[in-house]
Amino acid sequence: MNKTKELAELVGMMYGDGCLSSYKKKYIIYLCGHKQDDKEYHEITTKKLCLHLFDKDIKIQERKKENALFIRFSDKKIFNMLNSVGIPIGKKYDSLKVPDWIVNNSDLSVSFVRGLADTDGSVVFSKQHRIIRYYPRIEIASKSRSFLEEVLSILVSNGFYDPVSKKGPHYRLETPGFKNLSRWLTLIGFSNPKYIRKIEANKGPFTPPARLELATL
Repeated sequence: MNKTKELAELVGMMYGDGCLSSYKKKYIIYLCGHKQDDKEYHEITTKKLCLHLFDKDIKIQERKKENALFIRFSDKKIFNMLNSVGIPIGKKYDSLKVPDWIVNNSDLSVSFVRGLADTDGSVVFSKQHRIIRYYPRIEIASKSRSFLEEVLSILVSNGFYDPVSKKGPHYRLETPGFKNLSRWLTLIGFSNPKYIRKIEANKGPFTPPARLELATL
């Protein structure tokens, strides 16, 4: 399978909110999100990636009594392809590791981080002792510290400054401040529209490097 930026982004998404599971001769690919906040993202980006990479037209389903949506289908060929490029089967947190084919290529690393942040990240604005929320942070949380430290290494190599800290049962990688946000939007970007809307609504004194728009696949 060709190791492309599109594949790296999908792997990042699966590391964030996806999983592979196998039982009773079924090979399940699963990806979830918030019913309202992530619907546009999955309708556009996830569908486009699966169609481009696998010629697969996926369906997005919703849980009626929860604020959740999900993509779930069984396909042995796609399952094996995703596992072969580094996505673990079953419980993933003990075995999460950024694949070497991504780590060793700066363009693929950027795409991977974008997919991870779009699904398992957040954009937060804090007051920092002021009246309004104005100070930005991009955060990625995980149960695996070693995995976040690998992501941190990718970001540092691209000019970011970030700490990894413990927060409750999870670890958290923070990318704080206006310089980091500006560099993120220029170099990595977001494919999830909810982040663009949040930055637009809270940018305050921050001047984006260019017109805010979604990253192009």
